[in-house]
Amino acid sequence: MAARNRNKNFMSASKEGFCQACHLLYERRLVTGSGGNLSLRIGKKIYLTPTGYSLRDMHPDMVVTVDMNGRVLEGENPTMEANMHLGILRARPDINVVCHVHGAYIIAASSTLFPAPDTFPPLTPGFVYHAHPLAMIPFMVPGTRVLAETVTRELSMQKRKALVLQNHGLVTIGKDLKDALYVAEEIDDVARICVFTNGKARAIPREDVEKICSKV
Repeated sequence: MAARNRNKNFMSASKEGFCQACHLLYERRLVTGSGGNLSLRIGKKIYLTPTGYSLRDMHPDMVVTVDMNGRVLEGENPTMEANMHLGILRARPDINVVCHVHGAYIIAASSTLFPAPDTFPPLTPGFVYHAHPLAMIPFMVPGTRVLAETVTRELSMQKRKALVLQNHGLVTIGKDLKDALYVAEEIDDVARICVFTNGKARAIPREDVEKICSKV
């Protein structure tokens, strides 16, 4: 029974669940060093990762709590991408999580492609279901106002769940932590396939893509 309860509470809407998600992102090598950041909306408060710390080391006492205007209510300084997280959460009341990762395969694949509304090819059913079509924006300096505003505008589109940042990484959103991480993992898989096959992998046929998308 105890094991069942632990599984039920895994990545729950709590500081503990928030930290579990941070650890999983690190274990999957979607973040390294002090890179990457995560946010979770809890009512009128937002949990954010702090600046300058590895997601590997996150524990509940390190979680930064802010209001929707970015005013710190508890904790130290939030991630330098806080404005991006808050902008997306304000624009999308239907979602509660913003996940920004710096996976090496995602960055490698993005560096060989051109910004477009549909950048990564549909290589897996999971990617098609969760993230296709996937847009990519040109490189912008991290932590800047222009990056925050651009990402917010792109992800304000209701059907979008993710956005690639050229040479920088990926932003995914979701109704909960599991939802946002599932999308990140599916995109990471496609990025890996692109790298492993030198961009020569055959895409899923358009008619089959349409069949998969019809189930979304």
